[in-house]
Amino acid sequence: MQVSIANYVLENDNLLVTQRPEYDVIMCLSVTKWVHLNWGDCGLKRLFKRVYSHLRPGGVFILEPQPWDSYDEIGKNFHNIRLRPDQFSSYLTTEVGFASAEFLGAPKCSIRGFQRPLYLFHK
Repeated sequence: MQVSIANYVLENDNLLVTQRPEYDVIMCLSVTKWVHLNWGDCGLKRLFKRVYSHLRPGGVFILEPQPWDSYDEIGKNFHNIRLRPDQFSSYLTTEVGFASAEFLGAPKCSIRGFQRPLYLFHK
């Protein structure tokens, strides 16, 4: 088995053109806040665009964004963030190109931090 370790957020948008469809399903669970705080709106948008490019036609993207109120005022990008988690679905369907978005609900869990909503986006 070959294992590859890398940062999924590409260094710049120009690298997106090199991405080829390889996957039927991509899951992004509990990471959007950290991408956002480390790379700002540009990094998060680049992640979403890479996911879209990485999916084969008919592929699905499962997203579990952390709510805005869980963000801490840490990281160099916090005060510059304009794309909030409640806007992710709209951005993914209107700007990135996903055909549809579906709310899957939130898992039933006794730990509040893991009761986040899940969304399914169809390419």
